Amino acid sequence: MDNDTKGSALAGVLSGIATFLGLVLIGFGIWALAGAIYTAWGLVQEPDSISYFARYFLETTHVDAMLASGGEGLAHFLSWLAVILLLLVLGKLGAWAVTAGARLIPGLFRD
Repeated sequence: MDNDTKGSALAGVLSGIATFLGLVLIGFGIWALAGAIYTAWGLVQEPDSISYFARYFLETTHVDAMLASGGEGLAHFLSWLAVILLLLVLGKLGAWAVTAGARLIPGLFRD
């Protein structure tokens, strides 16, 4: 075997590995995006389901001890903000994973 044959065989193997990793990243990205969409849709359909997160937030941060009137309303409001921000982060991570996976697949993007 000469150097060209070895180089092209190595390039083929590396291309196959990159394609596999790209497909895995795309799969994880779509899974993350679908999870964010599913959770957001669940909150649209049943907005009171945020109360579980609000109760957890209230218990862990002890906001009610800092305020004279409790803190249920504040915890509920802060829970909505936290959940929305977490869903945005999850969506952005999913989009980054899909983009990075697509860039790993040879021939899909030519820079």
